[in-house]
Amino acid sequence: MKGHKMMKKYDIIIIGGGPAAINFSKAAQHSNKKILVIEGDKFGGTCPNYGCEPKIFFEGAVRNVLGSQLMEGRGIDQVSRINWPQLMKTKKATWKNVPDSEEKSFVKVGVNTLHGYASFIDNHTLLVNEEEYYAPVIIVATGQKPRKLNFPGSKFTHNSNDVLDLDELPSKVTFIGAGIVSMELATMLAAAGSHVSIIEMLPRPMMAFSEKHVQNTVDDMRERGISFYFDQGVEKITKLSNDYEILTSDGNVIKSDYVVDASGRIANVDELHLENTDIKLSQRHSIIVDDHLETTAKGVYAAGDVIDKKEPALVPTAHFEAMYLADQIMNKKHNPIHYPIIGSSAFTFPQIAQVGINIDEARKDSQYHVVDMDQLYSSDMEYAGKNDKSAKLSLVFDTNNQLVGAAESSQNAIDDINGYIPLIGLHVTRKQLNDNYQLIFPAVNFKTEMSI
Repeated sequence: MKGHKMMKKYDIIIIGGGPAAINFSKAAQHSNKKILVIEGDKFGGTCPNYGCEPKIFFEGAVRNVLGSQLMEGRGIDQVSRINWPQLMKTKKATWKNVPDSEEKSFVKVGVNTLHGYASFIDNHTLLVNEEEYYAPVIIVATGQKPRKLNFPGSKFTHNSNDVLDLDELPSKVTFIGAGIVSMELATMLAAAGSHVSIIEMLPRPMMAFSEKHVQNTVDDMRERGISFYFDQGVEKITKLSNDYEILTSDGNVIKSDYVVDASGRIANVDELHLENTDIKLSQRHSIIVDDHLETTAKGVYAAGDVIDKKEPALVPTAHFEAMYLADQIMNKKHNPIHYPIIGSSAFTFPQIAQVGINIDEARKDSQYHVVDMDQLYSSDMEYAGKNDKSAKLSLVFDTNNQLVGAAESSQNAIDDINGYIPLIGLHVTRKQLNDNYQLIFPAVNFKTEMSI
């Protein structure tokens, strides 16, 4: 194009410097391919900068504080409290150097990096900072970004990235949407001392999870003072002198100091100018790929949260897709992708986690048998020691007595379900588990659970 410098050529260009790019680069470091990674925001992507890594840092404090509250009067005399300014200061110091260290990790494996927003000129030519870049193989790994709702007063809302950077704790916070991120952040701010309200269009939160286990967590959150407004949206937000007034579609009026649009995340493709390519988007505005992760433009692939898929949009999924693409491209293979068992979770309190066959779907299908472990868990020694009275576990078995699904709501749900993932992935039956090993006692006894 006129006025541009000479086009720069690479063997592979990756748009986005997050988990998919990181794992692809590591896998391709001995391939002698000339690779460029382009990042328009912070290297490392959403997880270490705006998402799961700082979230799990906050969750550690939240679990300790809420856990100590449950033990008050049971041998604990003084419960913990969150010092929000100190916690946020520690968080910022911990993750301050992440973008720089992540960029250096690319350089260390021989991959070139470039700061700037990439846009397509055609299927294999990109424009970045007024310069052109060409590659026969391009991988789009731009992830997702927070959705922004449009209604009167929506300009007053913040997003999840803002919440994880709040220096001062708001007194009253309202979340619009009750997805995983919203429920996690609501748990965090409420534990720190904010009065939290959640508005949700649907009849319950986190529809991808089992209704029973979600309701268990909602009940506990309500007991801690979190207010829910289901089956309604937001009509408008009005700025008052010192706070905001939120009017819901059911006519409820909520006063709030801080409003978070937590209505979900969408594929981060707006800057890419895909209209200049053969790449197609789904109705959900995500990139359509085939079973080789190739888009509708030959030689252009996509990985991570940006693609349209039924698998959970999680870092482990992006890791797997990146390793798959590296193997296919470097070794010139043509095998369709076959996803492993991938667990999903919500770092609420109680936590929710699940893997395999969905519990609600299994209850309606005669080829599955659901075993609910509520009574066993209520008397389990580990849960009694934490005063976790509401812990609930459900297991799904098929007609061959093989474990194919599990879901739990408890203080330990994520660790517990992680214990079931290899059992499901390796197709372990009840008999094999009971015959071949014993687990540590008196921690959670998977063997007893599988025997029921």
